[in-house]
Amino acid sequence: MNTVFISSFNPFILRNILVSNALKTLKESGDTRVVVFVPDYKVDFFKREIGAPDVVVEGVKIVRPSRRDVIFRYLASSLADTPTISVNKRVQLERDDRLTRFLISWILMKLFSRIFIFKRWIRWLDYFTMKKSRYSKYFSLYQPRLVFATDVFNDNDVYLLAEALSRKVGTVGMIRSWDNFTTKGFFRVKPDHLLVHNEILKKEAVKYCDISDDHVVSVGVPQYDRYLCGSRISREAFLEKLGFDLGRKLILFSPFGQRFTDTDWQIMEILKGFIEKAEIPPVQVLIRCTPNDPLVWGSFVPNKYFYIDCPGRGFREGQVRDQELTAEDMEWLADCLYHSDVVVAGGASIGIDAAMFGKPAILIHFDGFEKKPYWHSVRRFLEYQHPRNIIKSGAMRSVKSVVELRQELNNYLNNPDLDRSARNQMLQDQCWRLDGRSGKRIGEVLLSLLKSSAPANRPAPGR
Repeated sequence: MNTVFISSFNPFILRNILVSNALKTLKESGDTRVVVFVPDYKVDFFKREIGAPDVVVEGVKIVRPSRRDVIFRYLASSLADTPTISVNKRVQLERDDRLTRFLISWILMKLFSRIFIFKRWIRWLDYFTMKKSRYSKYFSLYQPRLVFATDVFNDNDVYLLAEALSRKVGTVGMIRSWDNFTTKGFFRVKPDHLLVHNEILKKEAVKYCDISDDHVVSVGVPQYDRYLCGSRISREAFLEKLGFDLGRKLILFSPFGQRFTDTDWQIMEILKGFIEKAEIPPVQVLIRCTPNDPLVWGSFVPNKYFYIDCPGRGFREGQVRDQELTAEDMEWLADCLYHSDVVVAGGASIGIDAAMFGKPAILIHFDGFEKKPYWHSVRRFLEYQHPRNIIKSGAMRSVKSVVELRQELNNYLNNPDLDRSARNQMLQDQCWRLDGRSGKRIGEVLLSLLKSSAPANRPAPGR
């Protein structure tokens, strides 16, 4: 029986990969054992969610990044020249006031990111100085034939890939989200093969991460399979769960979260004001809290037209960036999007989710009632590469004031078909295939590599 190692350290991997048909396809092969690595305090939860005769869940103690890890992560994040990374470096300078660190990073980004020999040397040095003992006992115990690192930028995945590399075990990596290359830079350990959502990300992988085109495979977005293949509850049943009025339209508000701003509550107040003053058609608002980021609630007090939804399962007191989303959570999100009339959001990702159900999205690029300095303002996100391209295409609308928000809400609530063709084109670009088979494709790629892998022929670490 062949053994595949799969990582699940980021809270979104369960919903993205493990509850998709990727794991099901591996299990149905009949001769494949899957070992899933998770944080040690989540073992029981994962056993309940994905446990099966040929699925083993192993808990790994999560350790704080070493100084060496911090240095190499810093180098990796500086070895890709993207608008998003430039903005993040400037914001970091504004907050930390560490000019020397900023200048070193800027030189690396603007000069050395174009020198692939240098990047390969950094990757080799990282691998050479890394202690490869974190997973050694599991490799000895299970003798895997293939390692699937589901989030190549995660430190725990980095060590898993490095251990596989040292033992000449075949590796497959995947990026977790559509913004990873432009926000995180150069991945530290290069897998033999890389899975991405679409052809845009395939080009970015080649451009920023020194991996050849024929080692990158587009598979689609597995978490969207559920949207395409699932069935939704009726609008009456959905609104009854929220205690909402069937005769009013629904806005889904997806805030930025505390990591990015402290003014989400002001947007909620603005929406409440629109409703009370009848400045938009009669609506009610479903606030979907960010699963892994708390909100600053300020003085906002919801009235009967607001419902606060806090999805996800927590594990440790005070640890908010550790919530897992289950299959049931994803079904609920699908129902929320399906029955919404318009989405108002901080980040653009949920706007793509909304477009899967034909729903328009408005992106917030102003700071509520405040006028923050640029590098502390959400206006800076207009420079981010991934949402900037989406806005430029016309698939989502950006608002920079209360007046613009009111205007766009009226536009979409009165005519939800506005920009539909741009949204459809965005889905083609971002999802690659809209056939409900993305998870199955991941499983098929892994099975194919299991049959054809020749670990002894793997190239050297810095390749």
